[in-house]
Amino acid sequence: MSEEEREQEEVEEPAEEPIEKKDPDLVLLQAKIGAGFLGATDHRGQISAQVAPDALLDAARFLRGERGYKLLSFVCGVDCLELPVSYRFKVTYSLLNPEKSRRLRLEAPCADDLEPAMPSVCGIWPGARLHESEAYDLLGITFEGHPDLERILTPEGFEGHPHRKDFDISAEPVAFTFRDTPAGKPRAAE
Repeated sequence: MSEEEREQEEVEEPAEEPIEKKDPDLVLLQAKIGAGFLGATDHRGQISAQVAPDALLDAARFLRGERGYKLLSFVCGVDCLELPVSYRFKVTYSLLNPEKSRRLRLEAPCADDLEPAMPSVCGIWPGARLHESEAYDLLGITFEGHPDLERILTPEGFEGHPHRKDFDISAEPVAFTFRDTPAGKPRAAE
């Protein structure tokens, strides 16, 4: 086969259809939220749909109520400081449709890099409550409409957000507290 024939054969191969055009959940989600649908990716079988922050609640209600994604596995805040994207923070929601054994990752970028915020999905998936508090505590992402957003992992009075990529880990002193050995337990050799 000549080089010219190989080039012609490569040109004639049909391009693979994008995931958002062939996955039924993504097709319907895109139709439901319109311009709020920012795109989708398929990485090693894990489908991720990117949605605008103002379309997040509509997307979440639709996926839970009409597409069967009743289980929210986790909510995770992500600091994208060193990634080639136009936003600093995003929130990722891992969803499961238990009836069809299908997973879907929903991602929404925060609109403001200085004061990141996202609408709370606690009203749709009550299990998001602690996950959103964790993202608030560790990354400083505020979840609007959250019933009791609080720091849950850092000590009282802690300043900053330790999972931000620009957090100076060398500036925070490590505090050790020692307690007495409980009664009946052997003491360490002195």
